[in-house]
Amino acid sequence: MKKTLKIVLYLIIGAAVGLLVSSTARSIGGDVSTDRFYMWVSIITAIVAALFIILGVFQYRRVLSVAKDYLKYMDEDSYDKYRYNKHNEIQIYSIIGFVLSLVSLAIPLITYYNLPVILFSSTVYIMSLIFLIKTTRLVSKLYPERNLPQPSDKNYTDKLLLASDEGERHIMTTALYKTFSLTQVGIFVGILILIAYSMLTGESQIFSIIVLGLLMIVSNMKYYSEIKEK
Repeated sequence: MKKTLKIVLYLIIGAAVGLLVSSTARSIGGDVSTDRFYMWVSIITAIVAALFIILGVFQYRRVLSVAKDYLKYMDEDSYDKYRYNKHNEIQIYSIIGFVLSLVSLAIPLITYYNLPVILFSSTVYIMSLIFLIKTTRLVSKLYPERNLPQPSDKNYTDKLLLASDEGERHIMTTALYKTFSLTQVGIFVGILILIAYSMLTGESQIFSIIVLGLLMIVSNMKYYSEIKEK
């Protein structure tokens, strides 16, 4: 799983760097065919998204099959670990598939118009959206003995923490803080890249920079207002 995620991360970084180089070259007078490049980025991204959705659906069906009679496959302790890890894997598959499919659809809608590519990307996007919705209900199917809240419930975070034991709360809060820190670094690097892109190409990215800056401010304000002494 980790190896697969690393490969996908490298592909995404490579595509982003290639897109930046292609756009920059075109803006300064190069002969790079950005429309063709955009088209292939969109197609490849949609294919990768579809693969993640297929892998996710396979794991989804597998874990539900095991859950029906897990004693046929493993003991109770092993099953607790198995369903916990599989649930997280499936969530990763669904999120990656959804985001990549959205990016794949956005590229032809913004940069060029190619009906077959748009139809293909739209199909993958709809599939990823349906699968993402299904995965939000997976936790209640894997833990029917626990009164876990649904993501659509009001005050979902508070209810989830109350339904979790001390060990689970520690894991979740640690993971959330690491994610928060990584997100802040990512937004900051994104702002720097957009500034560099604007300076190199002459194409202003002020709106995107402002949006990312506001997101960084709001997320920090939310975090520190939540953890301050009340």
